[in-house]
Amino acid sequence: MNYVDVTLVANAGVLVRYNGTNILIDGIHYESGHPFCKVSPMDLQLMKTGTPPFERLDYLLFSHEHPDHFTPALVCEQLKNRPVKFILMPDGSSGSKPLKELLAEVRERDIRHRVSSLGPGEFESFKLEKDLKMTVIGTRHMGPQYQDLRNDCFMLEMGETKILFTGDADHVAEYYEKPLLDVELEAVFVNPLFYHNREGRRIINEIFRPQNVVVYHMPNEHNDPMQLRLTVERAREKYVKCGLQTYILQGERQQLRFWANNL
Repeated sequence: MNYVDVTLVANAGVLVRYNGTNILIDGIHYESGHPFCKVSPMDLQLMKTGTPPFERLDYLLFSHEHPDHFTPALVCEQLKNRPVKFILMPDGSSGSKPLKELLAEVRERDIRHRVSSLGPGEFESFKLEKDLKMTVIGTRHMGPQYQDLRNDCFMLEMGETKILFTGDADHVAEYYEKPLLDVELEAVFVNPLFYHNREGRRIINEIFRPQNVVVYHMPNEHNDPMQLRLTVERAREKYVKCGLQTYILQGERQQLRFWANNL
């Protein structure tokens, strides 16, 4: 018996630790102009120096290039200070200049990487470690103003435990039906709008069918113009009645642990 620890870094940024391997998802950013928390300067420094809990960052995964998920220039700095085994990033052909510069840095350093350009509903699976597998699911970013922006979801299969991280994926059932057919999820991580939306709830109940739902990407306590914290609490009351366990990740370094059987 082993376990998976998931620690909140900021917003949808989480550090996943399993069997001595550390995976950072959407966890390197520091830009203003949105109501969500930035990765703290202290944590960014700890990453550069390899100080716990960031003593080793083996895999860096980024769902899309938005400033509350991914700052390419900071990732470049990180790579100059600490080695990584693998990085997955969005396709830079239509991205920012810093994203193109990051890709050039990755190639120059000969870092194992993938540039994802999966269309909505497309998916691919590959092995990262002996008992660590990842499936990338292509979706679109939620919100009509972002329908041209891709968002990758990441399903990590650690031993027999499968956890899905959706980032800002839209609540469109067709995106998930084939990739998750006959998949048993220990947990799914969704943002507040997905969790609150009626179609989002249907997808959670009928397609994801997880043992646990985790709401992340929560707004700053002192800057919540959409009242998402209240919205999530009210939505959770409805889920409790259905017997589905919901956790809310919104506190600094808040951590969840899931037990995992090794293959």
